[in-house]
Order: sequence, then structure tokens, then C-alpha cells
Amino acid sequence: MRTIILATAILLTVISCSKEDNPSTVDPNAMISIRPTATKTKTSQYLPDIEIVRQAYDLNFRHDDFPGANMRRGFIDAHKDTANVRLLMWGTDIIDQDGNYVTEFIDGKDFIIRRNLVPSGQDPIYDTIAFIPQSVIIAARAQIFEAYQSGNFDAVYSLFDTAFTFHPTTGEEWRALKEQGNN
Repeated sequence: MRTIILATAILLTVISCSKEDNPSTVDPNAMISIRPTATKTKTSQYLPDIEIVRQAYDLNFRHDDFPGANMRRGFIDAHKDTANVRLLMWGTDIIDQDGNYVTEFIDGKDFIIRRNLVPSGQDPIYDTIAFIPQSVIIAARAQIFEAYQSGNFDAVYSLFDTAFTFHPTTGEEWRALKEQGNN
């Protein structure tokens, strides 16, 4: 009887450990971090990174499958992590709650972070304060899709936390970069 109990305990321990180490578990509560770039250009024309996080109203972008539409993700206070200087989005914008890879966000382009210059309740007037370079999106897309295809959700969620970075900018500067193809 002791042997059966001991064998059962060992089996349950092995099963529970393998579940904890299993990188193929979908986490519907995962978050995507959008952090400041590591390279800094100190200039007074840009908001400091912490102010970009505090003042971010939305992330606006385009997607070729939705011509003429501006896609956007709003930032509520709970998605402004000032302690870690990052903006947060739901991971379900890339891996939905059923574990499917979705492309509305990750296949987008022309990502800008905007603030609203008027008080709530009035028609918004937007000001571009940062952007996510297209090169960052392309690299993140390739890495995340590869990890997803291999079923390595630990790698997917690690990339969610590190792959997306924003650069401070002004609307005029961003439009010039876009015109030159350097966005």
C-alpha cells in the first residue's frame, strides 16, 4: 500500500512539474509592453519617456486589410505602467484567448502614440508624441510568429515584454520620416 501511495505521489509531482515547465500554455491575461527605446537622443523638443507613458491617449496605426481605416488601441490608466516606464496592451491582440495567432495589430504599420490636447468630453485634438518604428514591428512579428509556430509560449510572452519599443517624436518629424520611408 505504501508503495502505491509513494508511486502515486511521485507521479503527481512529475505531472505537476511538467505542467509548470510546459511552454505551450496560452495565457489570456498576458500583456504586451511598449517600452522606450534604449538609445536616447536628449533634446527638449520631445517629451521625456515617463511623460509619454503618462500622456499617451492611444496607439494609432494602419492595416492594409482595412483600407482607409485608422486602427487604434486606447490607453487607460491601468495600462500606463509609470513605475516601469511602459505602456501595456492585451496579449490577445496577437494571441487570442483560444491560442490563435491574430494579425490585426502585428501586421499593422505606421504606429504612432498620441496624446489628446483637450479635456475629456470635447472633440479630441491629437498630438503625435512617439512612434514604433516599422523595423521594430517587422522584427517582433518574425520572432513572435516563429516562437508561436514552435509552440513556445514562454518565448512568445517574453517577446511580448521586450520586443516593442517607442521613440519620442513630433508629428512633423514623424511625417517627414514616413515620407522618407524611415518610419
